[in-house]
Amino acid sequence: MSQITVRQATLADAASITALHNATIATWTRRLPSGETVPAEYNELTLFERWLVGGPWASIEMCAVHLANLLRGSDGIPLVAEVDGRVGAEAEIFIGREPEPFGYHINIAKLTVHPNCADSGVSSALLTYIQQIGEAIRCKRLTVADGEAQAPLFEHHRFSRTHSGQQIVLPAREGRVFYQASDLKAFDPALIEGWHMPLGRYQNARQEWDRLPPGFWNSVPEIVETESDRLHILVTGHEAYALMQQDRDLPSRVHAFVWSKRPVKGLLIMTLCDWAQRHDYSEIVSFAWDFTLPLLEMDFKREGAVQHLYSRML
Repeated sequence: MSQITVRQATLADAASITALHNATIATWTRRLPSGETVPAEYNELTLFERWLVGGPWASIEMCAVHLANLLRGSDGIPLVAEVDGRVGAEAEIFIGREPEPFGYHINIAKLTVHPNCADSGVSSALLTYIQQIGEAIRCKRLTVADGEAQAPLFEHHRFSRTHSGQQIVLPAREGRVFYQASDLKAFDPALIEGWHMPLGRYQNARQEWDRLPPGFWNSVPEIVETESDRLHILVTGHEAYALMQQDRDLPSRVHAFVWSKRPVKGLLIMTLCDWAQRHDYSEIVSFAWDFTLPLLEMDFKREGAVQHLYSRML
């Protein structure tokens, strides 16, 4: 019987984690200038091209940068499960403190298993270890922001589907609203502790905050940061922070990530749409959970696949 050990990952695990994630990718591709995607050999791809296919785990260099960020004191914790001394699975969790329906929680942002270890029990070992962390720090629940693909595993561990969310598109348009939008100068995550994240919360508010600091990937020259604005917004009854990030493929679109001191209201949405219009964007793209959509007070389009939140009370 195989021996499974779960522990916190270190920088020395970068190569093993990269090999683990790459083993789950069936085909590597390259995007041509025409926009067409064609198959390509892994060794022929730049770090940026690998990143487009497999994220920061797709190359040892970028995986090491990603792990270093998690290990330097953020609320993210990388974990690995070893099977007989070899890394067979990796998980990344983020501790969050938000208003309900999330509360004080641990979000499982990543849980990847090497195909050769699929039946070894490493997934269950990681989930049991994460549960023990949650109990030790007395958090209220565990969540998985997109658990549908691994639903049988999470349901076996007493998670249930609680909410659904989807990418939405808002029109950029002039709004009759008085607001101030100044450059955000501080990037301390303590600023948003206990705040809502009505837009752009694909994982949890704390993890999305790590998108804010500029120049994170400066150590990887192939990646040029997209045009971004980091804003401190004041509008009647609201204080908010926002990252407005230009779409790589459609420059007329801007992606919005928004943290708000109070539940979102129409005035804040109107502010974002007005700001986008004044900066020559035609649309705002973001993500919202089902309980936020009725609060937007503005017409929007739904786009892309639905994402399902799974959670378990502790």
